[in-house]
Amino acid sequence: MALKTVDNPEIAKMVRQVHEVAILPLCPKTGNPVEGSKLTVVYSPGSKLLEVYSLTEYIASFAGSNEVRDIEELTQTVARDCSEVLGVKVSVIGKFVLNIGQTVICECRS
Repeated sequence: MALKTVDNPEIAKMVRQVHEVAILPLCPKTGNPVEGSKLTVVYSPGSKLLEVYSLTEYIASFAGSNEVRDIEELTQTVARDCSEVLGVKVSVIGKFVLNIGQTVICECRS
């Protein structure tokens, strides 16, 4: 699934855009991460904004795939891809609730 952007209307100076997206299980064997997991994408917009529906579909496309199966790689991949499509620096914070009684938080900057 491809990330899409929309034009920033630039009516006022946007200093920060934040998207929080729920994460579905990545690993078909363990079912991790579980409900309550999310990715937070943060950036200072330029001329483009992330299109919200494509962002949700893009992140959901990793669930159960063999392309990206671990939480650290997911966080880094999303940061890289969002930065490339927007042309600005992006931070991504992944909060991953695991079914073994742990929560793992990964933070990446592109």
